[in-house]
Amino acid sequence: MTSESFSLDTVVEERAAVDPDFQQGLDWQQTGHPEEAAEAFRRSLDADPGSALIWTFYAWALAASGDSHGAIAACRRAIACDAEWGQAWNDLGEYLMDTGRENEALFVIRRALKSRHFDAPHLAQMNLARYYLHQGSMRRALAAAQEAQHLAPGFRPAEKLAQWIDERMQEWNIRD
Repeated sequence: MTSESFSLDTVVEERAAVDPDFQQGLDWQQTGHPEEAAEAFRRSLDADPGSALIWTFYAWALAASGDSHGAIAACRRAIACDAEWGQAWNDLGEYLMDTGRENEALFVIRRALKSRHFDAPHLAQMNLARYYLHQGSMRRALAAAQEAQHLAPGFRPAEKLAQWIDERMQEWNIRD
């Protein structure tokens, strides 16, 4: 279950207000400079190596720089700092799938959905849909995409994915 009172945006804003390196990392990341963002987040981690938030942003920057394995390691560090940090669990699942380790991804994506510090369960549902597509279970993939739609009404990627899966199931006469 996610915590109703948890807000990643609030946690990010609070951290950025007191940590100039973290703020610089955000600035670099938002302007499409992942390598520079990773350097700034690394400096922030030097000052606070126990921050799940910073490890997660560092992982995002590494992944955007093409270092999926480094991103996986950074997510694992974030989880070690806070086992309830759902964003790291979700991102870890995504990076595992991106590196061909789909079978390892299911547990961590499901763990994200149970995390107290996670306010984006629709993203985990989208990763579940990707996982089930890879496994060839169109029905489960559709259900996960539809759940993402339910959790975040108007979230276009979920709408598009659910529609695509539904169309393929009809076109290919799949009733799995």
